[in-house]
Amino acid sequence: MREEKFLSSEPARLVVCLAGSLIYACGVGLFTAPSGIYSGGFVGISQVIRTLLSRYAGITFHNFDMAGVLNFVLNIPVLWLAFRHMSRPFFVKTLTCVGAISFFLSLIQQPVSMLEGDVLGSAIIGGILTGLGVGLILYSGGSSGGVDIIGLYLMRKKPDISVGRLGMLVNFTVYGICLVLFDVSVAIYSIIFTTFNGVVVDRVHAQNINTQAMIITQTDGAAISQAVMKQLHRGVTSWKGTGAYEDSQKTILFVILSKYEAGHLKQILNELDPHAFVVFQQGVSVHGFYQKHL
Repeated sequence: MREEKFLSSEPARLVVCLAGSLIYACGVGLFTAPSGIYSGGFVGISQVIRTLLSRYAGITFHNFDMAGVLNFVLNIPVLWLAFRHMSRPFFVKTLTCVGAISFFLSLIQQPVSMLEGDVLGSAIIGGILTGLGVGLILYSGGSSGGVDIIGLYLMRKKPDISVGRLGMLVNFTVYGICLVLFDVSVAIYSIIFTTFNGVVVDRVHAQNINTQAMIITQTDGAAISQAVMKQLHRGVTSWKGTGAYEDSQKTILFVILSKYEAGHLKQILNELDPHAFVVFQQGVSVHGFYQKHL
């Protein structure tokens, strides 16, 4: 409950966004980049551009990683898209995360290898750290920019497009370029990195975990239902029941929501009916019309 109260304020969410950005940058700057492993998304594109400028244009960056600056430049049009079409809190947190990631990537001196000579270990640990960082950013309601924002925008225009599919397309393109420009091992280790990254993101990011909530209350449930529909924009199904122990009338409310929204539901119940009884079941399969709130 303390965690839910802490994350209920926007300043607290910004702090989590910054922490996630730092963890992500450490995963890239201390493990993957020094080992020659390329990230996916806009950061991976920035790393490829940096390498091309260094190898073929003769531009030397010494210990400064230009990928951080390039990442921010590539995100400028995307940030404008978020400003125009997304909510203001989302834009502010995304701008904070993009700026922080770019700053931290540029701040970390290279080449600095935490696992010198162990490329596989760097790919695994780097994937875990970057996945944790992105997961924290998403959990706090922000975004690391790049493909995520483009995917969210396109989902509003064409529901059959998903952020995950677009991200996989961009990552395959980046790793295809790595395969052509460098060697097979670079592409293989980069794929191992992005696999661990994706697994950890799914573990931390609670918005893609479907949760079933069954609320049992002694009230008529109208106030709770209205609050859920107004604040969470989720439908509520209700029916009457009988408590066998006291032989009293109960109202049962049934809601499908994300694990991320479950904390908000608990706050609603604490305010409207502290005596309500609620059962959560995570990881349920949902078929039919169910909106993914991102």
